[in-house]
Amino acid sequence: QSLSYRPDIDGLRAIAVLAVVFYHYGVGGLSGGFIGVDVFFVISGYLITGIIQKEIGRGEFSFAGFYERRVRRIFPALFAVLLATLIIGAWLLLPSDLVRLGNATLATLLFGSNVLFWRQSGYFDSSSEYNPLLHTWSLAVEEQFYIGLPILLILLHRYARKWLKPALVMCAIVSFALCIWIQHLRPSATFFLSPFRAWELLLGGWLAIGVVPPIQRARVRLIVSCAALMLLLLSLWWVKAGPGFPGWQAALPVTATAALLHAGALGSSPVQRLLSLKPLVFVGLISYSLYLWHWPLLVFVRYRNGMEPLAPGMGWLLLGMAILLAAASYRWVETPFRHRKTSEPTKAPSQLFAVTLGVMLALAATSFAVTLDRGWQARFSQEVVSLDQARRPEIPFKECDGKTPSFESKTCRIGDVDAQPRILLWGDSHALAWAPGLDSLLKAQGTAALLAVNSACPPLLGVHNPIDSACHADNERLMATVGAHRFEMIMMVAFWKSYSSPYGQYTLSDDRGRTGNLHVFTPALERTLAKARTLSDRLVMIGPIPGAPDDIPFALANALRWRDTPPVSKSMNVVATDSSWFWQAAKQHESDPQLLFVDPVPWFCDKQNCRYASESGELFYRDGGHLSLAGARFVAGML
Repeated sequence: QSLSYRPDIDGLRAIAVLAVVFYHYGVGGLSGGFIGVDVFFVISGYLITGIIQKEIGRGEFSFAGFYERRVRRIFPALFAVLLATLIIGAWLLLPSDLVRLGNATLATLLFGSNVLFWRQSGYFDSSSEYNPLLHTWSLAVEEQFYIGLPILLILLHRYARKWLKPALVMCAIVSFALCIWIQHLRPSATFFLSPFRAWELLLGGWLAIGVVPPIQRARVRLIVSCAALMLLLLSLWWVKAGPGFPGWQAALPVTATAALLHAGALGSSPVQRLLSLKPLVFVGLISYSLYLWHWPLLVFVRYRNGMEPLAPGMGWLLLGMAILLAAASYRWVETPFRHRKTSEPTKAPSQLFAVTLGVMLALAATSFAVTLDRGWQARFSQEVVSLDQARRPEIPFKECDGKTPSFESKTCRIGDVDAQPRILLWGDSHALAWAPGLDSLLKAQGTAALLAVNSACPPLLGVHNPIDSACHADNERLMATVGAHRFEMIMMVAFWKSYSSPYGQYTLSDDRGRTGNLHVFTPALERTLAKARTLSDRLVMIGPIPGAPDDIPFALANALRWRDTPPVSKSMNVVATDSSWFWQAAKQHESDPQLLFVDPVPWFCDKQNCRYASESGELFYRDGGHLSLAGARFVAGML
């Protein structure tokens, strides 16, 4: 009620929400559609800061009134989505996923889901694609911001009014600097946590308090609007998901959004009229509900189909369904509660808060109920439950991941831990998966090995993996630690396909400025083997294992419960193609008498297919590529 309505802002909201939905539904080819969330942050910061600022200036601001509006705006549609998600989840989800849904619901009610998802974003955690409430992290960021913002503005108005603008500018600069600094160290933290996202909302706040001078000339406003809209649209295709975002890349859509808001503040232009078109305004009005409903809808549809990619055309169908759901939610859930009048205005906030608390407690109780019996396991057969539990097994020696082993410590040592280590097992998370089997093998021989494992970090010297910015330094530190020792054997195990193939999961670069696995892997392998020969006379490189269909325990559990066809094992042709780049590089060293290459593919495969389970039904893999404990025992025996 404190700001004039601007339809062009609803048009911006429409671009933001459609970008996110298109990105998730795989339509429109938007590689950077997720930046729609950043657009929302700027808009929200602009509007809410402006409202608070004007009410404080008129002496009308109250926390009760402010949070009453936030409750009316946020909670009704959110409650509806949480309730529907819990009901459908109780019917559809496997026990472990139902437990995670219950925990996520509780975190969402407390506006702390961003912290929960950040804590669950480690290398060994399950994929976020299974979580119907993952998208609520952005709501948590906003509401956490709006706990501190009113307090800050009131204190500045009361005690340091002249420092209002400098204070908000400095807060934004500090937040942005932290985002840039921490990005390469903890990319998941900068993505999910409020301190690293606050600058986006504060930039909108700058405009609301007049930090940026108004643009008086219509021609300048037009130029700024056109350039900003082009930058925003280009960002949707140019920005890529990965460890580099948000970082400095987020500044592109954030700055573009701020420029569009600022240019439209003093008058209309063709760009503002374009954004004010009725179809865009309509989508903007339902954008909150559309954002809330689109992700659970996608997750549940894919979950029922074994998390397979959407069939051609299915994305558009889901988009239509999501818009219908959002329109109904806006009409019959959002609007009545947002504009509801009461006969006793003075009692309205307390009554609203009481009802809200009651609904929150009811949803919290329901969330707790779905976690009982570890996710209502009684709904399924024991075989389905066992397969579901296999998705999140205990991972021995997990505490050694990313740590440089020490000759003085017994913690990251396999085999006979009381013996002096004579072997070095060096590799990424796949070496960690092999470790339990090798541990038993070495114990039987009375031998010990140092365990040097680092997820997503290949045992290659002089290379950088953008997924793990510390990889290069960690490998150098390992060489410095073991450099004064001689080993009887150095064994190297890794997911070599990801580092050698041009289509691998990771794209490496090296110290000479080369980028791309085709250019980096072969010289890195040669350089690494040369160094390893100075540490041991016996080098063993374990080649790529075949792998299995993605998340094979889930795929089997889902197929069993719905009586669908079990997933087909990988074909030998696919496995051979995936591994060909590694073996091409390995052939250059096949005459080296110190070096033994071991190809584990024949242990799993015949001439046509590669099995993912033993004859007794034990799974060799805990996911699509890492060995299970049964698989580790199997390969150790073959080795």
